[in-house]
Amino acid sequence: MDKNKKKELKQKYDEEQKMTFVATLPFSSMLFESLFDYLDEILGEHGCDDTLKYTIKFLEDNELPIDESLNWLRDNGVFCDCEVLANIEDKISEI
Repeated sequence: MDKNKKKELKQKYDEEQKMTFVATLPFSSMLFESLFDYLDEILGEHGCDDTLKYTIKFLEDNELPIDESLNWLRDNGVFCDCEVLANIEDKISEI
């Protein structure tokens, strides 16, 4: 297989992965951006206590699906508020 074909297949695979990721989001990427802004501000003031309490508050305040969102976050390597920023923010900003 030549170099161009490999590159083309990789791009197609990456695009499919991105589409799959987007399809699994529990709420819109715009709301995720709002969550990131909220967490940036509140964690800057209070720090992370190794829980998702600020994320849960954001979900409640915005009437978003809490259980579905928390399950999705855990499936994507998030177990506390600072990990929302560390593990998810870049992925969301790429879509």
